[in-house]
Amino acid sequence: MANKAMALSQRQIKALCLGAAQAGFVAEIFINGTFIRLVPKDAPPSQVYKTPEQIREEELDEELERFAAKHGYKL
Repeated sequence: MANKAMALSQRQIKALCLGAAQAGFVAEIFINGTFIRLVPKDAPPSQVYKTPEQIREEELDEELERFAAKHGYKL
């Protein structure tokens, strides 16, 4: 994904944050990096500071472990 400057007004950022809060999330917004992520309020700190790629990698590892356990494989 190409990095593009985001032209968000203060009002738009406030709307994102308020909407996220009403849905039970915390908005993480990095303006120049064009990265917006909504994180559950009750997420442990280890989940809050991980990149989407790190979280997906952990999900895949857990899925592999479940599959191995179900089918009798050893990792």
